[in-house]
Amino acid sequence: MITSMKDAFSVKDKNILITGGTQGLGLGMVDAFLEVGAKVGFTGRNKENAQKVIADMNAKYPGCVVKYYEADHRKQEDCQNSVDSFVKDFGKIDTLINNAGAGRGGDAIKFIDNDFADWHFTIGLDLTSVFMMSTMAAKYMRDTGGGSVINITSNAGFVVNKPQKMVAYAVAKAGANHMTEMLAYEWAPYKIRVNAIAPGYFESGLTPKDRGDMVKLWMEWTPTGRQGKPVELGALAVYLASEASEQMTGSIICIDGGYSLAN
Repeated sequence: MITSMKDAFSVKDKNILITGGTQGLGLGMVDAFLEVGAKVGFTGRNKENAQKVIADMNAKYPGCVVKYYEADHRKQEDCQNSVDSFVKDFGKIDTLINNAGAGRGGDAIKFIDNDFADWHFTIGLDLTSVFMMSTMAAKYMRDTGGGSVINITSNAGFVVNKPQKMVAYAVAKAGANHMTEMLAYEWAPYKIRVNAIAPGYFESGLTPKDRGDMVKLWMEWTPTGRQGKPVELGALAVYLASEASEQMTGSIICIDGGYSLAN
């Protein structure tokens, strides 16, 4: 509990595990936490990308502590291995950030064409893996005096985004939002806080280049008139990992430039 503003937002030397940290918003959070002196472990499926991330971060922040764990978070054993390996390397988990995710969209009726594989892929990665990683990390946090879980969800958990069709993604994110609330209540006695960040459209580098017209529409429907920057999401994540947010749990913070206000 903070008693003054001095170091209230500090996460220096905190141990942060970020899933899906080799690209996009996950990479932005890896960068943000290292910049402010945290120790970071991140997961991903592409070892080559991960090696580049580590090289870039070491060049940018000499002396930083950053490690990579290969994991496909749809697999229970990969989730467990990443958590166990992180604890072995870092000693404890102060904050887990569940960021790994992807969406497979399109006409919902067409999901039947591939035996609902797209549905199962999206729910598995965007919802089930969040629960698995959270419970695995919480078991360690409970035994070491507490910690913080931050789920990266989406404004799609609140509203019907358009014009894209994305029922599996939206349902998974809505579920992750409510999971956040449920786990926050259940784990409060262990001093484990659980919060969520629900981003809108961000400059993550993952938007297909042939979707320029769609991006234009999204920005027309966004009151601030622009996409978010990864550093802005990183700043919010740092806040939720710091002692300044110690009285916050079960919160779902939407950061979408106001898009969800009129959609």
